[in-house]
Amino acid sequence: MKNPHSLEKPAATLIAAATLLAGMGLPPAALAADGSASAPSSSASGNGADDKDQTNAGDTTTWTLMGAVLTADDKGTLTLPDGQSLPTFDKRPDNASVQGSDGTTIPLTLADAAEEHPNLGVTTGTGILTAEAKDGHPAVHVPATWTTGTATTLSDGTPFTLKDGVWQASYGRTLTLKDNNEPPVKNIGLSDGSKHEITWGEPTLKDGKVVREGTASGEIQGQKWQATLTAERDTDHTGLTQAIGAARQAYDQGAGEYTAKSLEDLAGAIDQADELDRTGATDEAMEAMRDRLAEAVGNLDTIIWKTDGTTLSHEKGQGYDGKAPDTSDTAPGDTVALTSNDPTLGKLGSTTIPRIQTDDPATLTDEDLGVARATGTAHYKGTVPNGNRTATWSQDYSYTIGTRVKATGPDGKAIGFTKGSGYLSATVTVSLDHANQPKDADVTIDGQSVQVTWSDQVRTTTTDTTTTYTRQGRVEGDVKVAGTDRTQHWIVYVTASRTEGHVAGLSLIQRKPDGTTSRHDIGGFDPSKHEYTITMPADAVADQYTLGHTSAAGDKADVSEGTPIAPTLGANASRILKTTLNGVTYTVTVNFETAKPTASNPHARLTGLYVNLTGKTGKGTLIDGWDPDVLDYTIRIGANDPGAYILPEASDDVTVKAGDVRRAGYATTQYWTTSSADGQSRTYSVTVIRDHETPTAEEAFKPGAAKDPDGHTPAASRDDTTLVSHGYILNGEYRAVKDTDYTIPEGGTFAYASRQGQTVQVSESKVKGMTWKYTLNILAPDGVTLASPAPTFTVTYLTQATHEAAITAIIVDGRAIGGFDPAKHEYETQVDNIDHWTASADFDKSTGMGVIIHKDRAKATITATSADGLATATYALKVGEKPLALNRSGTDGATVEGLASTGVNTSSLISVVAVLLAAGVACLAAGLTRSLRRGKRDDAPSDDAPSDGDAGEAGGQVAE
Repeated sequence: MKNPHSLEKPAATLIAAATLLAGMGLPPAALAADGSASAPSSSASGNGADDKDQTNAGDTTTWTLMGAVLTADDKGTLTLPDGQSLPTFDKRPDNASVQGSDGTTIPLTLADAAEEHPNLGVTTGTGILTAEAKDGHPAVHVPATWTTGTATTLSDGTPFTLKDGVWQASYGRTLTLKDNNEPPVKNIGLSDGSKHEITWGEPTLKDGKVVREGTASGEIQGQKWQATLTAERDTDHTGLTQAIGAARQAYDQGAGEYTAKSLEDLAGAIDQADELDRTGATDEAMEAMRDRLAEAVGNLDTIIWKTDGTTLSHEKGQGYDGKAPDTSDTAPGDTVALTSNDPTLGKLGSTTIPRIQTDDPATLTDEDLGVARATGTAHYKGTVPNGNRTATWSQDYSYTIGTRVKATGPDGKAIGFTKGSGYLSATVTVSLDHANQPKDADVTIDGQSVQVTWSDQVRTTTTDTTTTYTRQGRVEGDVKVAGTDRTQHWIVYVTASRTEGHVAGLSLIQRKPDGTTSRHDIGGFDPSKHEYTITMPADAVADQYTLGHTSAAGDKADVSEGTPIAPTLGANASRILKTTLNGVTYTVTVNFETAKPTASNPHARLTGLYVNLTGKTGKGTLIDGWDPDVLDYTIRIGANDPGAYILPEASDDVTVKAGDVRRAGYATTQYWTTSSADGQSRTYSVTVIRDHETPTAEEAFKPGAAKDPDGHTPAASRDDTTLVSHGYILNGEYRAVKDTDYTIPEGGTFAYASRQGQTVQVSESKVKGMTWKYTLNILAPDGVTLASPAPTFTVTYLTQATHEAAITAIIVDGRAIGGFDPAKHEYETQVDNIDHWTASADFDKSTGMGVIIHKDRAKATITATSADGLATATYALKVGEKPLALNRSGTDGATVEGLASTGVNTSSLISVVAVLLAAGVACLAAGLTRSLRRGKRDDAPSDDAPSDGDAGEAGGQVAE
């Protein structure tokens, strides 16, 4: 601002000002009006001598300020002359003073100061330099101006302009942003050389350019300033805009097509892209956003519907359709449940569609007896909640309806039916008996036995080794399928057959009393010859015999056996055995060799063996065929004959002792041992065989036919020839056994469990007693593979009778001892002579068991062996001598010799002795006893002697 009191500055004035300023201590260069420096002056007039003189005069003093000479106004106040002004101070004149020519100074005060800033960095001001009159100095009132600082611009010369109290400037050119929107500079320079940090704003989009505004600010001499800069770069949002448009289009079209979650994710991406599109985003950011939009579009999750793991097919904007991949084995339901991958649909993402009302009914075909198969396709149709689109579903089904009607054939085996042309059919096989009548041919349908109609024709097929007989039968009827109106017709074809092996040979099975067996082939067998003879050793006469046979087919087919025939006795105790095989009766006569005389130990000969068949104990007639050197004899008695009393007699120098007894069924052998004085010894035996019409339990036993309770367990392969198991059936229950040699309880029948498709032919043969061998020829389901070797099983049948091993009485000297109990196995009794007594045992002969009595002087061991050879029972008998026996046949004392007298009734004698003792006639009793001891050994008892008297004599009662 121009000072209104400024004056033109002549050279003299400038000099004076310089002088004044020098007195104020200002630099001369700053006080020059034109900016040049001048030498200081000590006088307001420039003449130092004159000034000094004026001051010293005291009447007038020259006062100067900034080289200007002040004059006093009418009030004596120093001021500038009219038209004259002070030079402009270069700073605020707060310490200015007026210089007197006399060297005095008047300090000035700046009043009414007013400053302005014409430019950034420049301050101009005006004011009044004043002083009050005091201390003899005049008052001063001089206008003053000042200017400080230097005008500041931006480094490019752009000036600042004042706006709203702040100096502002915009950089003279637009800068270029980097590709990543980073500004090109961080600081801005001013003309004074200073640097100031720029604060950049966020990028914005404007007219297709990315723009960032920067500001820098500061303060100079109390003046606030702010500089602005603009940096920009060209940008292309076309790609992002197009991506947003495509994404928005996908979103707008996605309702009902995509899951709510995936649409929500896409909407979020679109919002963010929109926001980015409105900003000066970098190319990299826009590219990343385009990728995100593309990803969100790609992640749109199409709504699917599935049922039971199968997803329905779907085209965009269309409905849903599907078909179950598998055929259902259950009846179709009224609805199908669909589940979605969008839980916002329906009930937590699920819904149902119904079966169409006009769906075709199921097609029924026969499956099994009482069971039909329903097949067809169920169709379902409905809408799903995502846009009420149509959903269809179809399910093929094939399931059974009804209840299987129980149908059983032989042995209660289930009958399996197969589908025929309009009916169900089944084929079962049964057996023919020896009369070619079907056996066990029961067919039961739904708990009701149905009658099989049999053909009268018996078809015969003969080979070199077998003959097969076959008959055909048939039964048919109708059943209803439960739950339907369908009626099934069924037919069961029944084939009854038997295959018998041709008889290839006969054999004799021998069983001894101790249960041991042996087999003897009968030579010269010819099927056309029906009678045979075999001779056994003489000492085998008491054994039991049955007939065996072999089949020409070996183990592949059995010979058909008829009803057992009881053996009979022939001449000389021969056995006449008969068996019916394949309808033909074969007779085998078992003769026994005649005992041959022996020349050894002749001094121990008996003089005779006497047989009394009247049932009495008296001496009978000499045994038929008596020869003292023949040691073994056989006697045959009738079935109802009383027992045979056999009395051995010997000379006085030969001692006879009754020995062991062997009993087998209806045959009993009694042994006697003779001893001569010179030590020779012999053993004689007599076998008594009783005829019998009823076979023993062993002879009569015949096992039932083998059974197969299985036949439906799947085979491991087509060539599988292994059985599931084997064992027996008892009381209708099959029991498997692991061993191949085992017993079967009474009532049981050998059985085996075959596999489905196998054909099993059973061959059986008697091994011994109650033991049979079964051979199973197994043909695999392939119809070719045969089990090799064929499995064999040895079984022993247990029955109460044939497993019994118990005696019913112990007979000593012809009398049963008292208090016998089969469960008690130890007994004691007394005999007249411990060296001369007999022992035997009774038992149930019908069982076929054997009994052996072994004597050893004062004791005997009785062993009973069951017919099956599996059970034994042993009884021990201990004997002692009666202390007062009257019949002391033999030697007295511990070693008794000789034969007892057979002519005295021992019980009568004991009674006599008892009477005499009671009368006190002891001596008479003693004499009588001595007389008996000296009695002849060959005296025969009287014919009227009671048969139940003591048999203390060497004779023995063989009761059969």
